[in-house]
Formats: sequence, structure tokens, C-alpha cells
Amino acid sequence: MRSLKRRKFADRAAHWVITLGGAATVFVILVFFLFIFLEVYPLLKGAKVVKENALPLHGKAVSIGVDERQEIVYSVYKDGDIEFISLSNGHIFKRHHITGLNGSAIASIDNDNNHLVLGTNNGSILKISIDFSESFDKGERTVLPEVSEEESVLIDDEKKGIDYITSRGDDTTKVTGVLTESGRLILLTSEFGKTFFGQEEKREKKKDITDLIVRQVTLKQSIPSQEEAKNVETYNPTTNLTGLENEVKITSLALDHCMKSLYVGTSSGEIFHINIKDKETPFLQEKVKASDKAVTALCFLLGDVSLIVGDGGGGVNVWMQVRDEKSSSGWFLKKAHTLKSHNAPVLAIVPSRRDKGFVTAASNGTIHLNHATSEQTLLNLETKSIPTAVTFSPKADGILIADSNSKLVQWNISNPHPEISHKTLFGRVWYEGYEKPEFVWQSSGGTDDFEPKLCLVPLIFGTIKGTLYSMIIAVPIAILAALYTSQFLHKTLKTIKPLIEIMAALPSVILGFLAGLWLAPLVEREFPAMVAMPFLIIISIAIAFYLWKLLPTQQKGKYRYGAEALFLIPFIIGAVYASILFNSVFESLLFSGDYREWLSNILGLKYDQRNAVVVGFTMGFAVIPLIFTVSEDAMSNVPHNLVSASLALGATSWQTAIRVVLPTASPGIFSAVMIGFGRAVGETMIVLMATGNTPIMDWNLFNGFRALAANIAVEMPEAPDGGTLYRVLFLAALLLFITTFIINTLAEMIRQKMRRRYSKL
Repeated sequence: MRSLKRRKFADRAAHWVITLGGAATVFVILVFFLFIFLEVYPLLKGAKVVKENALPLHGKAVSIGVDERQEIVYSVYKDGDIEFISLSNGHIFKRHHITGLNGSAIASIDNDNNHLVLGTNNGSILKISIDFSESFDKGERTVLPEVSEEESVLIDDEKKGIDYITSRGDDTTKVTGVLTESGRLILLTSEFGKTFFGQEEKREKKKDITDLIVRQVTLKQSIPSQEEAKNVETYNPTTNLTGLENEVKITSLALDHCMKSLYVGTSSGEIFHINIKDKETPFLQEKVKASDKAVTALCFLLGDVSLIVGDGGGGVNVWMQVRDEKSSSGWFLKKAHTLKSHNAPVLAIVPSRRDKGFVTAASNGTIHLNHATSEQTLLNLETKSIPTAVTFSPKADGILIADSNSKLVQWNISNPHPEISHKTLFGRVWYEGYEKPEFVWQSSGGTDDFEPKLCLVPLIFGTIKGTLYSMIIAVPIAILAALYTSQFLHKTLKTIKPLIEIMAALPSVILGFLAGLWLAPLVEREFPAMVAMPFLIIISIAIAFYLWKLLPTQQKGKYRYGAEALFLIPFIIGAVYASILFNSVFESLLFSGDYREWLSNILGLKYDQRNAVVVGFTMGFAVIPLIFTVSEDAMSNVPHNLVSASLALGATSWQTAIRVVLPTASPGIFSAVMIGFGRAVGETMIVLMATGNTPIMDWNLFNGFRALAANIAVEMPEAPDGGTLYRVLFLAALLLFITTFIINTLAEMIRQKMRRRYSKL
């Protein structure tokens, strides 16, 4: 009775321990899933307005700007007054009048990160800079705005007003492009230096480049409709370039920061690209049809690679220079991205100083926050009147609008991950500098204007590629080895099983180290031998079997059943040695003396030292023990009565192994393959150290790749906590988690189905 009670108690205890252990395992898995998901969840959130603020102005502002902390905004008025206003209470704590205007008024203005270039109504230009400095007194921080002016320059001898102006510069050179009321397109170049005696020297060169555009206008130029002309003339005054029977109207200008390209937009929807690299001899490099409507606004994104084009119909498009061998310059302008339309003429475009985002404003009062890479319109804002000035805060966390009702509107925004969308993560994206949309992973760059490329497809591809090649090597070797060990090898020789299992205890970092520093150079050096080696091994095995058959029966009877495998070892070693010994011979016979050149010229394949072949061998070596052990156990546990019955009916040992043992043990073998698959998918160090770790999409055996797990290991230490890259890496981990969960679930369902099927045998 006592023993019975003890057994019942032990059974119950075991039941509860197993149940609680399983429940705890499921709970831990769910906790892991929840933790990873919570780190990924912010990527699913879009931009939002945190706070909206409205303040009155003392007139219609022609330009506005804001400090880094969004505490002080300045407003520039047409008469030259500048007001510095506190955004917290609307208090004006400083006023400044631009003395260089000399009684004239501002006709046009270009604001480049608080460096303003003013075009006046008497044909002069004036450059001013606004800086925000901070001081601390008794622990209190005070922001002090400062305004510095340069001497005004008369750019139009006729003293006509300047309708459009664009300017860029650095410490040594400043270039300004202006369009006057008289229709002259003038390029002003200012060079700064020092004389032989150390005195400051300024040299200015003025060049009229109007003719570069006038010569390109044909007599068949289309005239805009009355409605289109009215919209453009109302909100974007245009200027006529005369000289032909028909007139062309310039509606916008844009100059890049390198001061090499000037873009001119016209009322006919064309963009003229004027090359000004040589300021003495500028020339028209290209003319493209950008829109059916007037080009009302032009602006460069951060980095000056992408040109944003706004038109009279509200369209917003991003154009980029793309390489073209047919073009005389080797490049041509091509539309890469299309954003949501305003359905009204676009008045202003303001780029972000931090990323590829930008703000657009239209004549109907709509304000859009866009991102070029992801092609998303993240926010749709509205004002009740026409915007006259727009600015985007330095940290890209605020949008400010001055409208025609003398009102200032501020939106504080939260937009932590603007570059993330389903397309940027899993689709082809047209990145700057690329000739077409592609799958690219490149999370960092050498400059602040770098465009992050966070597509996970190359990493998923690399994971599949590495797993596939390793499984191709590991599965047949492991299963056939398990079949031979369980069915043919003598019991006294089965000590080989624990030796193979010891292979699984080798750390991945050791295998990766050996693969990267020893195996990869060896394969590169002995590649022709590696190609010939399988054939020589097969021939040596055939010779060994033939010689084994020639041995007298009495001689073979001295050895235990299954010991013939030992007879093969010298032949296999000899085949390997012969392959390496005749490496140069094989290279001459098979690859015309140079296998790299042969692969490149004949197959179009490039050979990299650290490639998928090396990873396949190394990761296959790591996976083989797992598949072998589980498969061997499954085959050894096949009931002996089935094997005996098969042999009794006249089947050979090989027929019994193939037609009885393998089907019966197939559920276990399938589980073994799935375990090996899971190990290969999640492998990190081998892939990290044995490949070039390049995120490319190519099935070529002889180049590298980057897997999801290896990418997490490489990128995570450098990812800012809570940043976009940080959360995308967690998304990669979530994909691995979900993938392995789904595969294991399906594998278990298949295994149970196979088990029920073969249990009836």
C-alpha cells in the first residue's frame, strides 16, 4: 500500500511539475514576445500634433524663423522690421530694423537656416544673419537673438525690383541668383580672401544668364489657362522673359549648397538646369518637363541631392539626378517620389535640417508634413488664410506658419520615425544616388545628411540563403550518417555517436573564428581541388567497395559486421590528399589556369573569400550533430519486430532501412530537421565572422550576405536607445521570433500527423 501511495504521489508530483514547467515556459515566451513587441510598437505610430499655439503679428510676415528650443520666433516684415517674439506668452522683447534697406522695401527673400538674403524693390540685395546665443545668470538661461547685416549690393542697374532670389555660400564664396522685374536672370558671385598684406578682400562678379533660357523657348510654347495664370499671378508673381514672339514666365529658383547648379522653374511646367560650376561660363545642362502646371516652388532636401518641385495644381514631387550614359553630362533629372497633392498652388517648401522630411504650404491654407524616402504625408494641417511664410524648427519638432491675416500659428509635433513605412521596410525604394528603386540596408553613413536605408528584405534574403546552403550540406550527411549508425554499424563501434554529439558543444564563436581565418583562405587557395574533391571521393569509394568484394570471404569474416566503414577511411583520405596535391592541375584543366577569371567571364560570378560556401560548410558542421542525434534516436527506436519481419520476408538490410525504418522514423527525422533549421536561422557568430556581412541579394555561392541575427549583433551596440534603428533591429528580432514560432508550430502539426499515420503500421 505504501509503495502504491508513493507511486501515486510521485505521479501527481511529476504531473504538476511538468504542467507548471510547461506553463512557465509558455509564460516566458509570451513575456519575451510582449517585450519585443512593445519596443517595435512605436514604429507603428505616425506623426501627431502635441500642441497648437496661435499668436497675433503686427503685419504680414515675409519670412519667419525659430530657435532650436522653440522659445523665440522672429518675424520679418516687408518694410524691414524684425520682431523677436516669445512663443510662451506672445511678448515682443526685441525689435530690429534693417538699416541696409535705405528706405526701400523687401520684394523677395530667401531664408537658408536663418541666413537671409533680401531682394529689394530698387534692385539691391542685402544679406543678414540671425543667431540665437544663450547665457546663464544665477542658474537661469536666457536666449539672446543677434542680427548681423552685410552691406547692400546693387544687382540691377535699372533699379528694378527683384521678384525671386536664391542664395548659398560658405566661408570663401557666395553665389546669388536673382530674377528682376525687367526679366533679367542675374548670377552674382562673391569671393572672399586676403590680400598679400593680410587685408580682407572681396571680389564680386555679376553675370546676366537670361539668354540661356530665352534661347530654349520655342514658338509653339503652350499658354497656361486663365484660371492657372490667375492662381499663379495671385500668389506667385511671375516675370516675363521676352525676346521671342511668345513669353516664358519664371516662377521659381533654387540653388544647391555646392553652388554648382541653378534650377529655374517656369509657368509652362519646365525646369531648366543651369550648370554654374564655372561661374565665368555657365551653360544650360538640361531642360525637363516637370509638370503640366506652373512650377511654383523649388527647394532642395537636406544634402542637396533631391529637388522638391511644387506646381500650380498642388502636386509635390521629388526629382533626383540619375546616371545616364546617353546624356552629354552623364546625368539627367528624373522624378523619384510623388507626395500627396494640395489641390492648390504650392507656395512654399521648407526642408528639415535633420532628415529627408519637408513641409509644404499651399494657397488654400493646407500645410503638409512630408517625408521623401517613405513617400508619406505624415500630417495634414490647415490655416484659415493664405500662408505668407513657413518655417520648420531645427529639431523637426515644430511647424510655424505666418498667414495673410497677420497671425502666427505654431504646431508642436511628435514625429520620431518618419522614415518608416511598410514600403521602406519591405519594398523597393528609390534612394538618393541610385538609378532605380532597390532593396537596400545601410543604416549609417559618413555625413549628417545621410539617408538611412532600412529595408529588411536583404537581411531576410541573407537569412534564407545561409540557412538553405547549410541545410543542403547538413541534412543529407546527418540523416545518412544516422541511418548507417543505427542500422548497419556494429554495436561496439557506436561510440562514434557521442563523439559526433561533442561537435554540438563547440562554441559558435570558435567555429566562426576558424571559418573566417582558416577555412575561407584555404577554400580560396584550394578552390579547384574543392571542386574536384567530391568526384575523387566518389571514385575512391567505388574502388574501395570493389576491392572489398575481391577480398576472400574468410578474410572478410574476421571483421565484425559494419567494420567495412573503416576500410573506406584511407581511400577517402587519399582522395582528399590527391585533390589538394593536384590543385594547380585541376585549375589548368577545369578553369583555363585561373578560376577567378573563369567564373567571372564564363558564369558572370564574382568570387569573394568569405562567401556562402564557407558559411554552408561551417554552419552545416554546427547543425549536423543536432540532426544526427535526433534522427539516430528516432531510427534506433523503430520497433525491432518491424525490422525483423521485413528481413524475414526476404528484404535486404538496405531495403529494410529505406522502406521500413525511414518511413517509421520520419516524424522524428522531421523534428530533427526542424531543430537544425531553427539553429541555422538563429545562428549569429558563424555568419558574422565567416561572411563579408554584406547585405546583398544574390544567390551566388561565392559572395557573402548578411542575416537578421548577425545584423542585430553588429548594429545593436551602435543603435541609439529608442531611435529608429534601435526599433527596427527589434523588429528584425520579432520577425525571427514569429518565423521560428510558425515553423515550429507547423512542424509539430506535420510531425503529429506523420506519427499517427505510421503508428498504424
